[in-house]
Amino acid sequence: MTGCTLNNPYGPASSNPTGAGTASGTDPDVALAIEAIGLIRATGAAASAAITAFPALSSRLSDLVTLHQAHADALRHAVPHGSSTSVTTPLPAPATSRHAALLAQSQAETALRDALVALAVRAESGPFARLLGTMAAGISQRLPGLAA
Repeated sequence: MTGCTLNNPYGPASSNPTGAGTASGTDPDVALAIEAIGLIRATGAAASAAITAFPALSSRLSDLVTLHQAHADALRHAVPHGSSTSVTTPLPAPATSRHAALLAQSQAETALRDALVALAVRAESGPFARLLGTMAAGISQRLPGLAA
């Protein structure tokens, strides 16, 4: 279980996770959540693809796949019911070797961590910013395990 699932202030019953709104009725943090979901799903899909191509990487990447799924699930709860969270982010080209796959995943994880930090800075809600920051920290903790 990850930190973002333990004390998620946006549990499944929440329809307005941040409590903030705009004059148009659209919460700006919802757009950030949808963006984060797309980035997380793409990075998780890349890890899954690397495992499929190089099964020996399963021991190093399976936890990341699980982590990304938990993060995407937590963020889906931050999006009002009925909002689309289907964001398509292109997958990188498949790696040609186990080492290249591990390097590419490490770079993807670092980019995702940095993107989550940037989204946290842009978040209007403090609890939402902390959730994104916690997700970035979770990824940082796993980066040493990707060292080739």
